[in-house]
Amino acid sequence: MKLKNIPNLKFLKKIDYKKLLIKLPSNIFSSPVVTAITTIVVVKYLPYLGLQVASVFFYMIMPILTYVFLKKRGLITDKKYDFNIRKRRERPLYNLIITLGFLTNYILIAMYKIPNATEIALFVTVSFIVFGIVTLFWKISGHMTQTVLGILILAYIFPDSAIYIILAGYLIAVPLVGFSRIKLKHHDIYQVLAGTLVTTIIGILIFTIA
Repeated sequence: MKLKNIPNLKFLKKIDYKKLLIKLPSNIFSSPVVTAITTIVVVKYLPYLGLQVASVFFYMIMPILTYVFLKKRGLITDKKYDFNIRKRRERPLYNLIITLGFLTNYILIAMYKIPNATEIALFVTVSFIVFGIVTLFWKISGHMTQTVLGILILAYIFPDSAIYIILAGYLIAVPLVGFSRIKLKHHDIYQVLAGTLVTTIIGILIFTIA
């Protein structure tokens, strides 16, 4: 029986599989995924329940609630609930709120001087502060910022495998996500490169000096 004669499978012919594949890297390194990874990694090093709960709230729950609230208020006008804020002028308020949350969480962790968790929290906070400032004037790629965050955090907590994580990240993940953002027309090559390079520099400085 041909596919077109099967009613329940007709929708499969309408799916743009090429576009789905192009979107896949962007979805894998989306904000909810990267913040979830960050939360799991940070919580692993936190000895106190209060700090663990704070990290879950500031890294995962608060960004989601902020996005939904701003969208409901019409301050984010994207049609889809995909955590992409495509219009640069709609990004600053969201960036400000979540960055304040990240900063608060960093201060809480830094007060206890917890190794690894303090450096990771600082990396996330500084990256989003810089991202937020740049976004006021130019649409730097948030997906590339998040991609590099994920790569360098994993490399930092798995030092024995760091070289492999970095190679796989920068030779596979970064090009795929960058291609996805450009192909979907959300960013140009300069915005993709800027997001990658700026976050890489921040990560090197924090993980080697802090």
